[in-house]
Amino acid sequence: MTAQRNGSSTRTLVLGGGGAVGVGWQTGLIVGLRAGGVDLAKAEAIVGTSAGALVGALLASGRDVTEALASLARLGQHIDPRNLAAGNAAFLSAVRQASHGTDPRQALSAIGHAARQAQTVGEEAYLGWFETLAATPWPASFHCPAVDADTGELVVWNAGSGVPLRAAVAASCALPMLFPVVTIAGRRYMDGGLLSRLNATVAPQTDVVVVLSCHPLAPGAPESRPLAAFATPPHAELAALREKSEVVAIEAELSEIGLTEKLMMDGTLALKAHQSGQRQATKAAEVLRAFRDA
Repeated sequence: MTAQRNGSSTRTLVLGGGGAVGVGWQTGLIVGLRAGGVDLAKAEAIVGTSAGALVGALLASGRDVTEALASLARLGQHIDPRNLAAGNAAFLSAVRQASHGTDPRQALSAIGHAARQAQTVGEEAYLGWFETLAATPWPASFHCPAVDADTGELVVWNAGSGVPLRAAVAASCALPMLFPVVTIAGRRYMDGGLLSRLNATVAPQTDVVVVLSCHPLAPGAPESRPLAAFATPPHAELAALREKSEVVAIEAELSEIGLTEKLMMDGTLALKAHQSGQRQATKAAEVLRAFRDA
């Protein structure tokens, strides 16, 4: 049995990973939905992974989600496009090499080892890009996944974890080889989207799960394939969720940008993705209104 809130359906909001472009699209969609009378911040649980961690932390805190765009702008001021391209290529190469193994934790541990050896911006400088969250208390509804860079284990922090919000979000966004691993309580963590772009199953069970995916979800779409062979396909994760909850999945409509995996971290495309999200909000609101209290 799932919990009921004053006789109404309870909800989880899942904000998936998607780099700078994902931040742009999610913030645009959320702003457009709110303008249309649909407030996603009312969800009982909000799970944010990687790009979705930054957006989700702001949303769950009652903050303006477009502050995430300012964080991207700070990143753009300190990251040379050539370094970004080189780091992204190194990351994809490490994922391909790790994928030869069959055990997910071993593969993620191998990626974590490569991430610790990589030459990136310093950890303190990286944390500075998330300064907007430095003094923000942990929101009660927010859940933030990251991967332990040493063991390959997925961890999920929440309000009871005693972890600073800024550090947790920075860890969930720390794409290996592009950004440094983040140290929390003596352990090192990296991007929460390595095992699943969604991590939709880590939140408390609710009646309805609303998923905002920056990537296609259909199993036949090339862009829907996980980054690595050991990762969880999004359609499989959603199929498992549908056995217990109603699932409303909204995919980003970004065809006009001509995206590839290499371009998801391109901050210059974030504003264009934000505008796409705002345009998509009208149609998305109609879908969400089909569910009670959406």
